[in-house]
Amino acid sequence: MNKCMKVSLFLIFMCWVLSAVSGCVAPDGGERSSVSVEDIEVMSLSEEYSTPVSGETGNVLNVTAYIVNADKADSSALLIRFKLEETDSAEPSSSRELATKNVELDYIKGRSMLPQSVQIAVPGPGTYHVEVSVFEEGKDPSPALGMVFFIGEEGEVGTF
Repeated sequence: MNKCMKVSLFLIFMCWVLSAVSGCVAPDGGERSSVSVEDIEVMSLSEEYSTPVSGETGNVLNVTAYIVNADKADSSALLIRFKLEETDSAEPSSSRELATKNVELDYIKGRSMLPQSVQIAVPGPGTYHVEVSVFEEGKDPSPALGMVFFIGEEGEVGTF
């Protein structure tokens, strides 16, 4: 190898290292998705406004995730996963998964926000954790977003 080729290979290697360190390239070499969850809202629905959730009894919640595409281009196909767990307020590390709902979308337009909602039934008063993840086809997922909330005796939703 001549000196010019060695310098070129060194520069290419340094560019790759710098892009990996800066976060432009995901650790496993894939491209990171620019679609992420910006915010989550949880509301209790009265029986007159809710649809039955697979025959379960309890409080029906409307969980809305605000999905953002920060890229200029439209996204690829998306899978949005809503995961609900019941937690123990005295022991936050212990939890029991109650439900997982997946929503498939064809795409989200570039530089836009899309609210996506699902209805999930919870057994009654208690402390819960909801986590929303977005998976874009062919890309590494962005970090999931979660929130802890409680359901009171009257069915009201509160946050900590």
